Amino acid sequence: MLTTISFALIWVVVGMVLMGIVVWRVMPRMMLIQHKSSKSFDETVAVIGDAITKKKDWKILVVNDFQKSIREGGHGEMNRIGSIAICNPHHASRILADDGDKKVTAFMPIEIGIYEDKSGHVHVSELNIGLMGKMFGGTIAEVMSDAAKEIKDVIAAVAQK
Repeated sequence: MLTTISFALIWVVVGMVLMGIVVWRVMPRMMLIQHKSSKSFDETVAVIGDAITKKKDWKILVVNDFQKSIREGGHGEMNRIGSIAICNPHHASRILADDGDKKVTAFMPIEIGIYEDKSGHVHVSELNIGLMGKMFGGTIAEVMSDAAKEIKDVIAAVAQK
């Protein structure tokens, strides 16, 4: 009897370890979504910026130029790379109304990454906020799901089909 229980416990532990490995390998691909842009770097930034400002309640907080910061910091040259920090005050207020939900300010505002790879192709990256919201549940899940749908429309303006 003890051998059967020991055997079962070993398989439970093995199953947990294997599941942990699968999650460790798959989660990065699930949490970050990458799109190849059909436009140049500057056009991609401009089209995304225009699409954001046309969306109800969305605002651009800052456009970051990482290439410039890295160069000015004395760390050499790099291909074009940056991000656009965006916020929807309506969505943010829904999350931030509850003290228990304020912990998600660690990944607010939402950022859309834009970068040029070594072969000159432009890409847009985004955090999978819809999936992330599901991990928190409640209001956070609702708001982040809505925001994810709205951002998907914005990125569709530049994403290659």
